[in-house]
Formats: sequence, C-alpha cells, structure tokens
Amino acid sequence: MSASSNRAASAGEPPSQRSVLDAAAIPIALGVTVLVACVFHFAFTPANAGTRIPFLALGGLYAALGGAAIWRLRQRGELHLIKPRSGDLTFGALVGFLLFGLAFAFHALVTSPGTPRAGWIIRVYMLLGDPFAENRHLVAAGAALIGLLEELVWRGFVTPLLEPKLGVLKANVLSTLLFAGAHLPTMWALADSDAGLNPLLVLAALGCGAAWSYFRWRMERLPPVLLSHALFTWAVVEFPLWQ
Repeated sequence: MSASSNRAASAGEPPSQRSVLDAAAIPIALGVTVLVACVFHFAFTPANAGTRIPFLALGGLYAALGGAAIWRLRQRGELHLIKPRSGDLTFGALVGFLLFGLAFAFHALVTSPGTPRAGWIIRVYMLLGDPFAENRHLVAAGAALIGLLEELVWRGFVTPLLEPKLGVLKANVLSTLLFAGAHLPTMWALADSDAGLNPLLVLAALGCGAAWSYFRWRMERLPPVLLSHALFTWAVVEFPLWQ
C-alpha cells in the first residue's frame, strides 16, 4: 500500500487513536510474533504429529487475530481492500503455484531422498500425518484456510500497523522478518536426528513472505495474496513434495 493511501486511510481515525496505535505499532507487532511463536512451539511438538492439535491451535489463534485485522480495516474504512475482484483467483493461483514450483526445485536440490537433509522434509510431512491418506484432502483444505488467515494477519494487520511509523519499505521488511521469526520454534520441533535443526518452514516463510509483501504493496489490495498463500499451502499438502 502506498504512503499516500496510508495517509488517506489514517485520516478517518481520530488523532488520539492514531497516535496511540502509532506509538504501540512495534510492541504490537512483536507481541503478535511472540504469540504465534509460542503456539508454533506448542502445536508442532512431536507428540502432536498427525493429530488435529496443530490445526486447532494455529487455526484458533489466527482466526482471533484475523478478526482483529478485519476490525482494524473497518476502523480505517478499508474493508474495500479485502473485496475480491475479477482476476484475483487467477493471479493468486499463478503466484501460488509459481512458489510451489520454487519449493519443489528447492526440495530437489536440498532435501530429496538420499541427500543428508532428506529428514527435514520428512519431519514436516510427518507432522501432517500420512501425506497419502484418503483424508489428505481435508488436511489440505484446513492448511489452506490457515494460510489465508495467516496472510490476513501479517499482510492485513501487522504490516499496515507498522507503515505509518516506519514507512512502506521498512515496514514490509520488518513484517517479513517477524513472519519468518515466528516460525523459529519449528527448527527445534521438526529437527531430525541426522540432519539437525530444521530450517525449512523458516526459509519458506522468509521467501514466500517477501513475495506476498511485495505483491500486496504493488497491488494495494489483499485478496490476491490471501488466495496465493491459501493455494500455495493447499498445493504443498495436496501434492506432497516428499515422495
């Protein structure tokens, strides 16, 4: 979102409310990061692998934070930013499947069967249960919903909150780093005894987060990146990288 649109949107808020939110923008962003990281730490423990707990924990948290994001957009008179338009699904699918292709290429180079780091990708899919089970379609749909909510929170709430204080570029960079940082507990939770700490989800959050931040900024709207994140997550589960 451009700086001019940020100023125009902020004009709809009382000055006192704007000043409080501007002052608290970084603490709020850090608080969201720590909260998400704590839920990742709990949800991704090995004992929860293959159960509903990761989906319920992350889905519940992101649903609550997503509600806060929608409330914030409503307060700023920006609900139109989440209104779908013709072409959003096509664009989201193109970006989502491009990112999936890059993830597949990374897997082929770094974590394919027979490589020293194959255990990383195996650990990720073990968390979801059997990647070839009949219920994987429901698992993929649940993962896609969480991905959509995740995008609503980070690109629809955290980034716009930081922009008035830091400016567009610094806000997008910081929110992308915080998004990746929230995934840090998965390095230990999904570690492999042979391959060591598992950085896959952190790297995915950093790379994909940068792409989604860029497209949100360029398009000044949320639906394309919401759909892109949802479809990327769905594809990763529906078409397992690990064969």
